[in-house]
Amino acid sequence: MKSKKMAVAAALAIVVFLTVVALVVAFYPREKDQTGSPVFSGHSAALDSVEAVPVAVPATAPGRDSFGDRIVSELKKYYAGTISKKSTQAEIISIRDFVMGLRPEKGKEYFYDILRRAFPQFADEIIQTLEKLDLYNRWLADNREQLMKMTASERLAVMWKKRKELFGEDAEKIWSGELLATEERKAKMQDTLAELNKSREMSLDAKLGEYRRVLRETYRGTAQEFILNQSGLLSKVFFSLDSVQDELSNLSPAQRQQEINRLRAEMGMTQRQIESMARRDVENASRWDTGLQYMEKRESILKQYEGQERESKLNDLRKEHFGDEANTIALEEKDGFYRFKRPHIWGRN
Repeated sequence: MKSKKMAVAAALAIVVFLTVVALVVAFYPREKDQTGSPVFSGHSAALDSVEAVPVAVPATAPGRDSFGDRIVSELKKYYAGTISKKSTQAEIISIRDFVMGLRPEKGKEYFYDILRRAFPQFADEIIQTLEKLDLYNRWLADNREQLMKMTASERLAVMWKKRKELFGEDAEKIWSGELLATEERKAKMQDTLAELNKSREMSLDAKLGEYRRVLRETYRGTAQEFILNQSGLLSKVFFSLDSVQDELSNLSPAQRQQEINRLRAEMGMTQRQIESMARRDVENASRWDTGLQYMEKRESILKQYEGQERESKLNDLRKEHFGDEANTIALEEKDGFYRFKRPHIWGRN
């Protein structure tokens, strides 16, 4: 049961991230360029595999940061005229999360440097606005169950109270237009995922059909329409559903891979992407087999040995199974994290 809850939590978390990716990649402008199109509208092929293949920030010559330069350029182009407004500053949270997703190490410092290059007079103010928005989002997550028990009018009143507590008069400017619409779309997708996650009567094809239908209804014609091209990410969300995992788990390894490949194709992944992901699936399966064997032998050592002898046996076991990664595994275990106690989600990890 615990592993299933973790799986659906991961799925819902990715939906939140998808919303972020769509806004950022499209850089949906407050004003459009001279051709009337969002700046990245012609780059769907390159960005379609954000998670289908390892994400890599574009290579640059020594001393240059073309990725950062591009972000700075687009920020200036579309937001310079209104960056003093809290509503504009709040919209940049999606860009921050996308950049930090690509730069998990020191992402905050990296994004702050981008802001200082784009808007030197407003960088600190923008950071403060985003930090308040983070507080609000954490408050929403912490109080979700209580909020859902309220009537719609009661819930709205409580939410507005919190917004005004954090942002004062700027709250009404921030929660209007696109940001408010984004929250509504995100909630719709979360509700759909929750229903599909519980469904045991629908076939995989029926689940996928419903998932794709709601995606189209939710995002087509909106600032986040680009999400519909993110086949790698969308596939991973679908595979995270408990009901999907239950069906995949009942298949033989060969049947399971064939079904995963077929579902990825239905989601719009190219043959090259499917083949690349299938190879990764094989590597993941092998790694999990190794990890589960390690965990079984580890338990045996814990029961048979104590003290320094136990530690020596565990060190040897980690080296035997993980080679150069043995030290990393040891540090994780020291912190109480055991990666192979997590659920193995077919098609994802």
